[in-house]
Amino acid sequence: IDEVHMLSTAAFNALLKTLEEPPPHVVFIFATTEIHKIPLTIVSRCQRFDFKRIPFKEIYDRLRKIVTEEGIRFEDAALYTLSREADGSLRDAQSLLEQCVAFGGGEVTEAHAIEALGLMDRTIVYDMAEALLEKDGARCLNIVEKIHGFGYDLKRGCADLLENFRDLAVVKVTQDSSTLN
Repeated sequence: IDEVHMLSTAAFNALLKTLEEPPPHVVFIFATTEIHKIPLTIVSRCQRFDFKRIPFKEIYDRLRKIVTEEGIRFEDAALYTLSREADGSLRDAQSLLEQCVAFGGGEVTEAHAIEALGLMDRTIVYDMAEALLEKDGARCLNIVEKIHGFGYDLKRGCADLLENFRDLAVVKVTQDSSTLN
């Protein structure tokens, strides 16, 4: 049952009855991202597995293996973009790769990935970070207008900017750029 946390109280009560005396041939699998919303009477009768995000590098390596084995021409920057956008989900990464292959007519370039996924060019994020660090308010406003004019989601732009600052902080503290997403 996907999104099991969305069940009503009555539905949970009915489910509890079935869990107390399950049919021998049935295995229930409950999926949720909000375990705190599941009644303890249900949780106590379950074996729990918490899934974590797949590390960026593993997703990137898998996408690289796929395109290499399939003979698809690609740019490393495109695979980097797809891996970042997958946000820890290999299934999402593979779906994004398929979209880009279809969009790019059989090849995967960074430009195709950005356009196919409707992403904001990362140079805009870097320009905004630079403008903020230089305390250039007019330039910041121009960049925000540019983001808005392209129709990009401003919340997503802010999240990308924060991610960029996080990456910069990690590199500064660790002197190791391999820890970036």
